[in-house]
Amino acid sequence: MIEDKNDTSKNLVKALQALKQAQQRVANKKKKQKEKKRKAENHHKYIMASHLMERC
Repeated sequence: MIEDKNDTSKNLVKALQALKQAQQRVANKKKKQKEKKRKAENHHKYIMASHLMERC
């Protein structure tokens, strides 16, 4: 009985660690996607601004 509780506790701890790791991976992936989008938008802004400056 005690061993079953210990096994259950160990499995629960492992599952919680796996969940935290998965959440961290998702958060990192979202962060990278936002950064990639921001860089693309900024690049477009700089290109358009330089294009407008050439016309002046």
